[in-house]
Amino acid sequence: MGCIPSGRLVTRALTGEPLSELGDGKPGTSNVHRSLGLKPALAVLSLDAGKAFLPAQAARMAGASDPLVAAIGISAMLGHISVVRGRGAACALGAAYAMDPWMMTIGLFPLAGGGLIHRHAESVAVTAALLPLISLALHRRQPARALGPLAMILVLFAARLKGSAGAPPPSSPGVAWRRVWLDRDES
Repeated sequence: MGCIPSGRLVTRALTGEPLSELGDGKPGTSNVHRSLGLKPALAVLSLDAGKAFLPAQAARMAGASDPLVAAIGISAMLGHISVVRGRGAACALGAAYAMDPWMMTIGLFPLAGGGLIHRHAESVAVTAALLPLISLALHRRQPARALGPLAMILVLFAARLKGSAGAPPPSSPGVAWRRVWLDRDES
């Protein structure tokens, strides 16, 4: 499911134009928001989050273990990152909800706060870094439950560090930090 290009499909359905020719050309929610507005962006966010949530939640409902649920959610993220060429933040949101709904509900506070002050990229990084800690706090007797969120954030940060398709490798530690923290494609 991670390979479904939600942003491209929504943009094409609404405008008839390819998303790659609008805004910064990236396939995610932020570009759709800048190019088409809030409602189409929320549709893309929901669809991208659902790509990871639905298969992982179906596995949970079928009795899958926590590590398997995490692996299924992360595999959808990897499909989105490798095929759609997105960064995977919305898929991470869906995967995190399937892994541990309480953990992600608590994690929404810094995410929403950052969005309200127009610091979305930073709030994604902060929330991602906090998720394993939130999981540990919620499940002190099951510390292994934090491994799924930890693996997920490593994938998310690796995608940010790599940058968009065609972006050169980071040329310095400062550029690498800005890619991970600000999600910018500087080289």
